Amino acid sequence: MSEQEPSRLEMEVELLEAMYPEQASYAAKARELKFTQDGSLLHLRLPETYPESGSPDVIAANNAFKTDLRTNTKTAVRELGLTEGEEALDAIIAAFQQVLESYSTTQQASSDASSVTTGKSDTSKTVIIWLHHLLALTKRKLALSPTTLSGITKPGYPGIMIFSGPSSAVNDHVNMLKAENWQAFQVRYEEEALWIFAHGKGVREVETMAEVVKDLHLASGEKSEARKGENQKQEFLKAVGIK
Repeated sequence: MSEQEPSRLEMEVELLEAMYPEQASYAAKARELKFTQDGSLLHLRLPETYPESGSPDVIAANNAFKTDLRTNTKTAVRELGLTEGEEALDAIIAAFQQVLESYSTTQQASSDASSVTTGKSDTSKTVIIWLHHLLALTKRKLALSPTTLSGITKPGYPGIMIFSGPSSAVNDHVNMLKAENWQAFQVRYEEEALWIFAHGKGVREVETMAEVVKDLHLASGEKSEARKGENQKQEFLKAVGIK
């Protein structure tokens, strides 16, 4: 006798737990999913009919400081325009992560506005963005548009975008991209550091993950640059869940 095929929900939960080890947990009896990130919590309850019909309900959503973000999260999920009858948990988690980042950015901006800063030069910044997919030609062109940044984009499933340069320019570009209608948009890595790419300046599109890694892993006779390239490679692999 052959074993029973896993249900759509079981496969979806298995994928989530692989994507977010020690962060995502599902209680089958209660049909509740919990996702944690740096002290923040997203708590969902799934209808008996999900994913065939019905949508997960946000029971709780808060950041590490226990700020109630349920309304923000529900609004973000509603704006995704998810199609009923399709798996949605990864997109809902991504929306929650965006809410956390947006709230943190708003708080930081408020803090910065209340302090006086004079003569301070712009710092450097690097971000790695994971997308459910990157297919539309208009979005691919938009990702490649900044002239003041360097980086790499990879279309397809999943989509990958890496941008590095002045912090203000990186933040402006990321915020502009967020305004587009993405199914899922996750900033997986963010650091105040300037990355160097084998292709040099500008944002370049490549076709495969292997090409991304190759562009990050600098081939150089200088030991310091070779070490930097290896560090960049390792950070990228961790960010996208390959290592």
